[in-house]
Amino acid sequence: MLANLPPWAWALLLCPALAAALIALQGKLLFGRTWVIRRTDPGPAAARRRSEAVWLERPGGVKLQGWLTTPSHDAPRRLLLWFGGRNENVAWTPDLAGWLPDDCALLAFNYRSLGESGGWPSEAACVADAEAAAAWGLARLGLPSSALHLAGRSLGTGVAMQLAARLVAAGRPAASVALITPLKSLRAVLNRNPLLLPLTPWLRSPLDSVAAARALKGEVLVLLAERDTQVPHAHSHALVRALEHAGAAVTVHQLAGTNHRSLARTPAAMQRLGGWLLTEEPAPDPAA
Repeated sequence: MLANLPPWAWALLLCPALAAALIALQGKLLFGRTWVIRRTDPGPAAARRRSEAVWLERPGGVKLQGWLTTPSHDAPRRLLLWFGGRNENVAWTPDLAGWLPDDCALLAFNYRSLGESGGWPSEAACVADAEAAAAWGLARLGLPSSALHLAGRSLGTGVAMQLAARLVAAGRPAASVALITPLKSLRAVLNRNPLLLPLTPWLRSPLDSVAAARALKGEVLVLLAERDTQVPHAHSHALVRALEHAGAAVTVHQLAGTNHRSLARTPAAMQRLGGWLLTEEPAPDPAA
C-alpha cells in the first residue's frame, strides 16, 4: 500500500521523521567532527614550552581529551583556556602557546564526541565542561580564579562568552576574553545556512553571545578576518556594540589576507593575541 502513495504523501510522512532526526542529532551537527588536525607555525617561544596530553573526567563516565602547554622553566602566573571552532581538533594548540607571554599556560579540550572525547555535545554540556576545565586547570597550576583568561574561535566564542557570563554571576570573572571571528548567536548563523536552517525552530544550543555580553565589563579582544562568509562582520560588530554598552573595554583588529578558517592559525593573529595578553596585568602570585 505504501508503494502506491503519491509523492506529496511521501513528503508528509518523511518531514516529521526528518525533523525528529535533526532534533536528535543537532548537537553533533552543530559542533561537527574532527576531520584533520591543522598544525601551524609553533611561534618564537616554542622552545620554552612543554606540552602534555591531559584528560578531564566528567559525570556519566565521559572523558574529555585535552592538551596543557606550560612554560618549561618557570611556573605560569596565568592560564589561557581555549575553545575551538566547529570541527576543530584542539591538538594544534601547543603551536599557539609558542606565541603567548612567557608566564602564560594554555589549556584546551576537545568538545564532546570530537577527537577522542566521549559524550554528546550541546550548549549545556559544553559550557558545564568549560567551567569544569577552568577549575581543573587553575587547580592543576595552583592559580587563583583571577588568573584565568578565555579565548575562542567561531563557535568557541559562543562557549567562551557563556562561560564568561557564568563566571561573573559566580563572582569569579575571567581576567579577559579574546574572541576570534565571533558570532552574535548560533541562531543568527543558522538563519544564513540553508542546510542548517531547519534546525532553528528546535534549537537547544542558541549560544547567544549578545545576551551573555550584558554581564561583561572587563577587557575583550576581537579579531576579525578580512573576508568572512560564515560569520559576517555585521554579526561580530553587533556583539562588540553589546559588549561596549555593558561597559567592557573592547579592542578590535581586522587582519588583511585572512578568512574565517585561516585567521586563528595565522601568525599575525597569534602574535596579536600574545601581544594583547602581554599588556594585561597578570594575577598576583599566590605563593608570593
